[in-house]
Amino acid sequence: DIIILPEYRNNGYGTELLDFCRKKAVESGKKKIVLGMIDDNTRLRNWYISNGFVTTGYRKYEGAPYTVGDMECSLQQVTELKQ
Repeated sequence: DIIILPEYRNNGYGTELLDFCRKKAVESGKKKIVLGMIDDNTRLRNWYISNGFVTTGYRKYEGAPYTVGDMECSLQQVTELKQ
């Protein structure tokens, strides 16, 4: 789990973390990044979408007050830029 504490949000730290994850994934030969997030958080979901993620499905856990949105981002573009 990764979270940026509220007092540190909107300073680019999330983008730095995502860029680091993309770089490490590409270096290790991965083709995509897959994540699950609380889908009710539309601001975060839209941030992921603006960073190349697409929603691939939803999960609801018994007793959980939220829906998990599954998302993924292809690393093809990152790999092409690297070459």
